Amino acid sequence: MNSDSTPQPQQPLYSVFSPRMKQFLVVMTVFGTFFSPFSSSIYFPAITPIATEYSRSVNDINLSVTTYQIMQAIAPLFFGDLSDQIGRRPVYMLGFAIYLAANIGLAEQHSYAALMVLRAMQSTGCSATVAMGNAVIADFTTSAERGGFISAVQASIMFAPALATTVGGILSQFLGWRSTFWCMAIAAGVFLLVYIPFVPETARNIVGDGSIAPPVLNASLMSEYRGWKARHDQTNPQQVPERKKMPRKLPIPNLLAAVLIMFEKDIGPLMLLMSLLVMANYAVMVPIQDVIRRQYDFNDLQVGLCYIPFSVGSVVGSVVMGKLLNWNYARVARSIGMSPDRKRGDDLRKFPIERARLDLVWPSLFVAVGAIIAWGWVVVSGVNLAAPLVVLFLVGVASTGPFSILTTLLVDLYPMNPGRVSSTFNLTRATFSAAGTAVVQYMIDAWGYGYTYLFLGMLVLAASPSVLIVRKWGPRWREERFQRLGGPGA
Repeated sequence: MNSDSTPQPQQPLYSVFSPRMKQFLVVMTVFGTFFSPFSSSIYFPAITPIATEYSRSVNDINLSVTTYQIMQAIAPLFFGDLSDQIGRRPVYMLGFAIYLAANIGLAEQHSYAALMVLRAMQSTGCSATVAMGNAVIADFTTSAERGGFISAVQASIMFAPALATTVGGILSQFLGWRSTFWCMAIAAGVFLLVYIPFVPETARNIVGDGSIAPPVLNASLMSEYRGWKARHDQTNPQQVPERKKMPRKLPIPNLLAAVLIMFEKDIGPLMLLMSLLVMANYAVMVPIQDVIRRQYDFNDLQVGLCYIPFSVGSVVGSVVMGKLLNWNYARVARSIGMSPDRKRGDDLRKFPIERARLDLVWPSLFVAVGAIIAWGWVVVSGVNLAAPLVVLFLVGVASTGPFSILTTLLVDLYPMNPGRVSSTFNLTRATFSAAGTAVVQYMIDAWGYGYTYLFLGMLVLAASPSVLIVRKWGPRWREERFQRLGGPGA
């Protein structure tokens, strides 16, 4: 068993989290996760004005998106695993402090070099929220209900880029592109004002099943107040849990263990499929500001509004898929004579979790591939604007399904290290996204829109047999990993 793996209790944090607190945690997790993809895309509508101000080409400014995505791949490897070891709260607060400073710097800088450096710093600060978002959900949910909650997190990941471009278009049109960074700085400040006093620590390694009081650095102001009140209540004395002691030295995140996850036989193929689908989605989103602007003679605001159908589709897709994931889990459980236990959590070692998750992939995956291919031909065909907007809606609806399904399965397969496995997915996803963003315009220039998106759609389709492979042999590989590591994903 890996020395850095600490066995986690099966009991979710129901003993300390009321239904209302769980809802609050989901809202804050979704809000926190929102920042990374939102920041990546908010200035897409202003890429042309930025290029003009700096006397650079659009491709040069697109490199700032690539830089952002490179750091989005690397930073979570450190922060995700660190959050499994020292807790979620310290990592959240450190990340948002970096993010806030970077946004202020971006709003005030006046050089292309500073833009590139600060975008990397901005990405470093907020990119870990995606990995930690899935980890927080895993902290306080059972596998029977996890799909619905993780779908909400995935919805924010899918919804954020489209909303960001709409907001970015409005801000750029009326207040100038620098206002986009002030907007993000203000939003980050609001998040911290709510997070610091009210959001409790959830990491199992820190609070167990809720019976362990977190260290001071991990404790929210509200939890500290409740502990103080309990200790000084003379009329109703209460036993206060002993506070967890943290090591004096900051633990070193096991980056190698995070990287090696992608080479697991059941994990690698799924990450490849998801990463290719993310790359295709970014390849759709990034050139919109240019092709829509030229094709329909739109300004920044009008370009930004064209992202709304994708946003709406992402929300619709995530809501539907979240309900389907929980329903299918219960259906599979009943089919093998088990009752989904929403209180304790099922023993996934004996449960066909691959079947419960992956059986839902195919309809949404095929629609997503079809919509990506259609986008390339529709957007330059000169047809009514309604046609490309409908295609964007379908891309949003269909793409959210595979993301929600496969991300939920990754957490199910690594319940002891949800931050680590999520950061590994970030590595592959962001790497492929950066590559796609960097080359898509060159592909379009060489092949045209139609053949570029036909190629991307067929690339995703070529990776889809990985679902069948993992569904068939995944349980055996999962058991082999259990025997090798001494625990589920240890």
